[in-house]
Amino acid sequence: MDNVSLNTFVREYFNTLIRFTKNSITHDPGTTKAHRELVNAICMWLLDNNIDFYTRVHLKDGKIADIVAPALPRPFIEIRHTELKKDKEYLDKYEKLITFVDTTDPFKLL
Repeated sequence: MDNVSLNTFVREYFNTLIRFTKNSITHDPGTTKAHRELVNAICMWLLDNNIDFYTRVHLKDGKIADIVAPALPRPFIEIRHTELKKDKEYLDKYEKLITFVDTTDPFKLL
């Protein structure tokens, strides 16, 4: 993804008042160990495949996405089943842009 496209994506979805770092793994201490391990595994896969990503992204609507990889067709990656139960409406605004991952097969949708 070129810089112009990346910057456009970031301006459209990210809350730019909160710092974020590309290709750096950040965890919420309130998540489970299994959730953190799955985030790490996915991020390592993204790094191995030269795909830039961001973790714990604060979005403009106040939600926090687990992983965002702007170059993917479905750039928002939400990890379910390994963290506390979230409402079904979580990130509904991004329905066609989200990949939901669970612990049974984390890479089937990437």
